[in-house]
Amino acid sequence: MRLALNVFIMIIFLLIQSTTVNFLQIGSIKPDISLVFVMCIAMFKGEKTGAFIGFLNGLIEDMLYGRVLGFNALARLLTGYAIGFGTKNIFKGPVLITMGIVLIGSLFHSIIFVLLSYILKQTSNPWYFFMPIIVPSAFLNMIISPFIYYLVSKLESFFDYYFNIKY
Repeated sequence: MRLALNVFIMIIFLLIQSTTVNFLQIGSIKPDISLVFVMCIAMFKGEKTGAFIGFLNGLIEDMLYGRVLGFNALARLLTGYAIGFGTKNIFKGPVLITMGIVLIGSLFHSIIFVLLSYILKQTSNPWYFFMPIIVPSAFLNMIISPFIYYLVSKLESFFDYYFNIKY
């Protein structure tokens, strides 16, 4: 049940990203709220859940927008796993720590994405997009991360309370 609700929330974030996030666009750069959601889930639930949610998120995004099926799925799976594994023993209470983790995770995801696109011959110059698009997008993800982290923390505390009640 918890997984179904997380998938439902992930689909809502994907719909929001495809429709209303364009209003947050600065030039050609917009935040990736579904990636931030994957990283926040990975921070809360660990590497296995983060990798699974990342894989599902990427697979759905590939089916909706991608040219190569599994491209985003692999990049988000690796990002969710890395964030979940890397933040296992880190206290994630302060907002600045969460923002820093999301910044590093966004850069990690983008590097994986660029390398995969270069390997699969989707781009000829893999570092052409790094400074003008990838770094500003990572900073936008960092700016919106406290709001999504707060939402995920409230949802997880609700899930912990609701699913641990003994009837």
